Amino acid sequence: MSIVLGICLDKGIIKRFDEPIMNYLSEFAQNNHMYHKSITIRHLLTMSSGIYRNPGIHYHCPMIVQMMRTNSWLSHISDVIMSDYPGNKFVYKEWDVILLSAVIGNAASRTAYEVCKEFIYEPLHIESGAWAHSPDRVSYSVMNGEENSDLSARDFGKIGLLFLNNGMFNGQGIVLEDYVKQAISSSKASSGYGYLCWLFDEGYACRGFVGQEINVYPDNKLITVIQATATLSSKLYGDISKEILKALN
Repeated sequence: MSIVLGICLDKGIIKRFDEPIMNYLSEFAQNNHMYHKSITIRHLLTMSSGIYRNPGIHYHCPMIVQMMRTNSWLSHISDVIMSDYPGNKFVYKEWDVILLSAVIGNAASRTAYEVCKEFIYEPLHIESGAWAHSPDRVSYSVMNGEENSDLSARDFGKIGLLFLNNGMFNGQGIVLEDYVKQAISSSKASSGYGYLCWLFDEGYACRGFVGQEINVYPDNKLITVIQATATLSSKLYGDISKEILKALN
């Protein structure tokens, strides 16, 4: 999703990252909360929207389950209370990614999946079925607690390679180098997080549902990919990549 936003900015589909999301999502222009009109696209990218989230236990988030039972995810999220002023605090949460997908879809007048397919999947020769979507047509790759994306480990590797090569793939510019640098730089809300990217001493990573990981180590020109399956207990797999890096050094 981070790369899709960078491409949308470059192509003028969205104007700027400091633009209020209410310009694209009418649900956040209804004065449901005094902070709503202050939420920007950048706040969503940096997981600092300020919207309250109770994560539940190991991917069993009751707030997400409740949302998925509604006919309008956007209306539901706009009714969730605000716990912080936008931009002040980093909290990793699904809300911000779902809203980013909706912003992309409304700005482009099609689903976020269709935008991603045209500007990322096709240039990278990635074959993927359509993402699942909500009744109000918000694309999201995790539905009902299950991962709906069918990307392979090789596909994940291509996305990592796009980051490693500063937005280039097979000699073709996919996303601007300046955007990639912004995406892997710390935000005001967190020193360990950029634009939907986790940051650490050796590099950066895209990490998602049940332990999926794309780890990029620029100094070693190394990309590691982890694909995981949901289990009853929470699991972390970061030590695998660390052991690979240790063996190389």
